[in-house]
Amino acid sequence: MSSSESAWDVVTGTWPGRVGVALIALLTLLSVVVLLTMPLDFGRVWNDPSAWADLPKAVPPVWSAYVSGVRPFNQQELVLREVATGPGYQLLESLMVVDSDLPPSHLVVKVHSVSFGSGPPAILVDVVRPDGIDVPIARITPPGPRPGESPPYVRYAERPHRFELGQGAEGISYLRAELSHKYGAELTGTEPPASLLFGRPDPLSKRIEVLRGTYAIRATIYRSEGDSIGSVSVVLGGSHYGLMGTDGVGRDLLLGLLYGFPVALGIGLFASVLVTSIGAILGVLSGYYRGKVETVIQRAADVVANVPLLPILIFLSFVLRPNVLTIMTLLVAFSWPGLAIVVRSMVLQIVPMPFVEASRAIGSSDLRVMFMHVLPQLGPYLLAQTVFFAPSAILAEAGLSFLGLGDPSIPTWGQILELGFRTGAVFTGYWWWVVPPGLLLAVTGLAFASLAMGLEPLAAPKLRRT
Repeated sequence: MSSSESAWDVVTGTWPGRVGVALIALLTLLSVVVLLTMPLDFGRVWNDPSAWADLPKAVPPVWSAYVSGVRPFNQQELVLREVATGPGYQLLESLMVVDSDLPPSHLVVKVHSVSFGSGPPAILVDVVRPDGIDVPIARITPPGPRPGESPPYVRYAERPHRFELGQGAEGISYLRAELSHKYGAELTGTEPPASLLFGRPDPLSKRIEVLRGTYAIRATIYRSEGDSIGSVSVVLGGSHYGLMGTDGVGRDLLLGLLYGFPVALGIGLFASVLVTSIGAILGVLSGYYRGKVETVIQRAADVVANVPLLPILIFLSFVLRPNVLTIMTLLVAFSWPGLAIVVRSMVLQIVPMPFVEASRAIGSSDLRVMFMHVLPQLGPYLLAQTVFFAPSAILAEAGLSFLGLGDPSIPTWGQILELGFRTGAVFTGYWWWVVPPGLLLAVTGLAFASLAMGLEPLAAPKLRRT
């Protein structure tokens, strides 16, 4: 049996080792999939509110609705099709069926690529409800010709014009009056526009219930000959969204949590490898050479080890530009002393051994002795320390992000937690902002801790069981 097979058998010979290997393999697989399928500059998209404008704001995941026995309204985007045309006008329409227990969270009208030659066209959008009430919801007129601009005039070509339900108070005021008259209910005026448009008031319970049935969404376009409009579409926001819901900006939290996998593993592994390398090298040098070298290294280690890590990280992260590289540099700079002190004491026991003396006697250089004979004796212990330090680095980054000192250019689990607490998600019951990133941090820490426990028999052979 080879040494690698023996080491594998030892690690997987205990339940903590098996759990650690399985979880680390899963985290690594997810990280690789994310790096292959998501853009590397996803942080730019994450921080661009316009990229999430069509998604509902602060809604829970879809599966939570079915757990509670509620039929959610699923996100939809309808493209209105031409149903009639004539001199000076064009009629577009699309039908939709509402058969859910919850109404849409919002309605947005989007107009793409308007081209005209003289005066801009007028676009009137209305919704015909199943109870026959015709509600005007939007009146859109593109900006006219600018000084020095020649026809044809093109508007909304690069980015569509967005009109959200509730921007114009006239249509909602008309709908409120029609509902009060038709159903005999008094409305307070604080009802969400989407609830009014897709609901009916119950005079007894004084609640807005979902009005199920078929809705017709129409856009009437008044235009001159030669004018054209690329498309008119309507986005209906879901009452629930995706597997992890959305935050207050409308960002899909599932994408942010997935992108956090390679970020967390990258921070943990990169920082732990650097800390272990620096601590091991300085520990071997101080234990091998003794004298002034040992004094300088050990006194520096004593000074750095007694610096309170969290306050200095907070201070330096606040003073310096917060980014992942800065955070990892600070973690490495203040985390090596403990390992250097322990490695020195181990080297002091290894140096007098016969195989080291024999290597010196045949003329081997100090560098060869240290790297060929001393360091291999420390290998299992250093491997266990590398694994053990990784969750500390991940949690340190999450802690700084939670305090608002993380890298704002990329989404991390700590930043998602910080956003949830900053916007009052805990107090308003938005659990999907807080529980998933907290669980992922806990599972990641458990994975590395379990693997470190599985590596203990390699670091301390006396613990190995036959």
